[in-house]
Amino acid sequence: MAHRRSGSAAATTTVNPPNEPDYAPRSNRSRNASPASTRLSSRHRSPVSRARSSDNIDFQVIAIPDQPDADALPDRSLTERQFLERALQTDALPNPPTPPPLPNPRSSTSVDNPHYYGTPTKYNPKFSELRNDFGLPKALGKYTVRFLKLNWGILLFMLVISIGLAMLGIFAFDPLPWRAWAAFAILVITLSLLITNALPTAVSMLLGLTLMLVLDIVSPSRGIEGFSNTGVMSVAILFIVAEGIQRTSVLLPIFRIVLGKPKYIWEAQLRIMLPIAFISAFLNNTPVVAMLIPVVQSWSRRADFPISKLLMPLNNAAILGGTLTLLGTSTNLVVNGLAIESAILGTVDGTVDGVGKGLPIFGITPIGAIMLVAGIVYIVFFSRCLLRDRGQTGVDSIIRNPREYTVALLVQQRSPIVGDTVQEAGLRHLQGLYLVEVTRADGTLIPAVAPETKIEAGDTLLFAGVVETVTELYHIPGLVPATGQSQKMKIERHHRRLVELVIASSSMLVGKTAKESKFRSRFSAAIIAVHRQGEHVKEKIADIKLRAGDTLLVETGSEFTLRFGKDSNFALVSEVSGSQPPREDRLHMLIAAAIAITMVALATAEVVHLMSAAAGASFLLIATGCLSLPNAGRAVDMSVILTIAASFGISNGMEDTGAAEQLANFIVDIFKPIGNLGLLFGIYVGTALLSSVITNNAAVTLMFPVISNVLKSSKDINSYAALYTLMIGASSSFSTPIGYQTNLMVHGPGGYTFMDWVVFGVPLQLILGVIGVLTINAFHS
Repeated sequence: MAHRRSGSAAATTTVNPPNEPDYAPRSNRSRNASPASTRLSSRHRSPVSRARSSDNIDFQVIAIPDQPDADALPDRSLTERQFLERALQTDALPNPPTPPPLPNPRSSTSVDNPHYYGTPTKYNPKFSELRNDFGLPKALGKYTVRFLKLNWGILLFMLVISIGLAMLGIFAFDPLPWRAWAAFAILVITLSLLITNALPTAVSMLLGLTLMLVLDIVSPSRGIEGFSNTGVMSVAILFIVAEGIQRTSVLLPIFRIVLGKPKYIWEAQLRIMLPIAFISAFLNNTPVVAMLIPVVQSWSRRADFPISKLLMPLNNAAILGGTLTLLGTSTNLVVNGLAIESAILGTVDGTVDGVGKGLPIFGITPIGAIMLVAGIVYIVFFSRCLLRDRGQTGVDSIIRNPREYTVALLVQQRSPIVGDTVQEAGLRHLQGLYLVEVTRADGTLIPAVAPETKIEAGDTLLFAGVVETVTELYHIPGLVPATGQSQKMKIERHHRRLVELVIASSSMLVGKTAKESKFRSRFSAAIIAVHRQGEHVKEKIADIKLRAGDTLLVETGSEFTLRFGKDSNFALVSEVSGSQPPREDRLHMLIAAAIAITMVALATAEVVHLMSAAAGASFLLIATGCLSLPNAGRAVDMSVILTIAASFGISNGMEDTGAAEQLANFIVDIFKPIGNLGLLFGIYVGTALLSSVITNNAAVTLMFPVISNVLKSSKDINSYAALYTLMIGASSSFSTPIGYQTNLMVHGPGGYTFMDWVVFGVPLQLILGVIGVLTINAFHS
């Protein structure tokens, strides 16, 4: 054993030779470590660097457990803080660092949260602390004042809405039961929670539904109707289908051509919106949006465009495209079914008891086309100032506290980026990652890589940055790790994934190179990068002598974490989330494409229901190997499903108590004195408002009897005009995330808040309402 005394530290530190195993108990190793060896550096550095020793000594002791807890399975989705605590056991250090401030609990969106690590925040004492310091009366006063200062805006909103509803109840509404007023109150509370982001969207909606159930505003069977609704189940299954499409790279070659390489955000928006609107005119927009979200996410990161300025335009274009034909959305079909059932357009044979007429498939096309053009113009011009740049969701938090690596990737001949410049390939502005140098196949080194540098087959690209961004490169076809050990692995590429390993102090790997330890053959894994105490290790992987505390980024198979999660050589084993590359073989591409096309065709032709078609498609994707069962399970976004299901229950509560019907009648009565044009505006506003708080189908169901009464009382208004206005009003769900199911699907990935939808969607809804009603009146006066 070797002993050495630090010049500044009084304690004596004991260090084992590199190849000698340390059999001392973990608690003794942590207790005997000197304060100098456990000093922590800046919180912005990597986890391993936080245990870096003092500069006055030339060696270190890193307190790393020999192996993870024997009772715990390996965790594949560790946060940065969990990674640090489990790897370095900071709770056992004699002088643990002051933890950074926690995120603001009032914000459910990370990118909207100003309280990042290292940002000084004002400390607000808890009520119990105020009571102990000032006594109960003063504590109540101080806490009340602070609450009013923090929440005055939303309290004012609730006050104004409450006064407005009270005035309507006194002067406009027919007498309503208490349950209807309670439904209004719960709706206002739910909207307030959504606006302030005080709780996650799903929790806010579930809280509103729970209150309605407890107060018996909605019956249990009606309250949980959304959880058994075929539309909700369709969305859940479509997440699985979309994952299967993504895993087989079906859409990549198509959208590589369609999306291209735009230089400006407006050009990127047009490239997304125009094809999506056309597709949504004939196909159900829900599966279309579900399949395109991951494609647009990946493309936006490489093109350096904020995802928040692309996903909402994508969603709005899909909704507007649904108004081009009768087949575009299920809401249009519901209106057509109600028209046939009530014979509001007359009968086919002209008799009183005959079958009712339906709407023509392309009858709404001229109206929808004009609204689509107006909507696209609005989005292109006003998204610059009204739609906030939310950055890349999840990336900012990674960059603030990174684990950085230097990774070499080889460009294969078949890669789509061959012949592109660095700028065109999207490798210039990757967040948390930069291109250090390029080595040509003939050995020519380009140390300062310019944006105009052409990428050639055989190039070795050296990147430095955070591991989560490295996975984006890992998914580009034809871009593979440049290490020879990786190329020798017999595991198929789509079965590989990236795993991070922390070498334990007692590991047999300490002091050895990867070749000496036979790492690849022993663990069926190839080391592609090494992170050491906040430093970029630029040596060749084969020449690096491993040390205790080194974090290795390895490429391996799916069974690694199960086989070696408790191996004593590693203090921690953590799979990098989303690092499994997609399939690239044409056979599975064709299979997945055939399954997706068949699913959409059967659902559009109404041969089978969309849920049944999606269920069959998901089963075939798993059975044919296009998608694994674990990936299918992880693909379903439960927060979206819970939010949609809860909205059905709240919608039923508003409908059953008569609150929604009273609101619809009141809006139509306001506009009736203006004439036929006013009635159309009333139908649009009433349907759009209802669609913002209840489901589209429920909104048209409630508004249809109102329209029937209007048509019976006024012979001057055209029936087609009234029905088309009802259809465009139900499709104008742009102002809230809960207005339409695709809104919720892009809400999380885009990093949006409730107010983002209000600020950007309300003007769009008003503009489209004016243009749509005037167009309908012109065509069907």
